[in-house]
Parts: sequence; structure tokens; C-alpha cells
Amino acid sequence: MELKKLLSEKKEAIATSPNTNMTLHYDPQFAEVGENGKPEFSFSITMSSVGGKDFYRTVADKDEEKKLAEAMKLELRRALRKFDKNVSAVLEKYNAQAR
Repeated sequence: MELKKLLSEKKEAIATSPNTNMTLHYDPQFAEVGENGKPEFSFSITMSSVGGKDFYRTVADKDEEKKLAEAMKLELRRALRKFDKNVSAVLEKYNAQAR
């Protein structure tokens, strides 16, 4: 019964991304006594998706398609690294550490 409750419990949705159908979830917790014996705030960040989004664009031929695909993959990897860098900056600002 307790496990079922934990599995069905939803975390707070704090951000959504329409282009990726993703939701960023935040789950805060407070412990009167943490690992170091003092009160401790902790949280988890998770992402969920209801499936990807399909995008399209007309191209002239296969060569243009290949160039476009490579350029977009490169830009999307950069965007993900920027996102991770921004998350790291928030964690650093609030002196949060991963377990």
C-alpha cells in the first residue's frame, strides 16, 4: 500500500517545454536530522515526457537533408549543454550537492 502511494505521488511541475513535450519536476523534502546530524533540506529534479515532438522542413535534396540534420544535431547538443550549465549554476548558487 505504501509503495503504491509513493509510485502514484506526483512531484510539483515547475517548468514545461512545449517544443519537447517535457515537464521539469521538483520534489522538496526536509529532514529534522540529515546525514551530518543537522537539519537538512533536499530535493530531487526529474523530467518526464509525453513523447517527442515531430518537426519537418522541406529540403531540395538528400545532400541538403544531411547538412541540415548534422547542423541541427550540433545545435541541439549545444542547447542541452547550456541547459545543464544553467542547472549547475543554480545548484552552485545555493550550495547544493548531489548524493
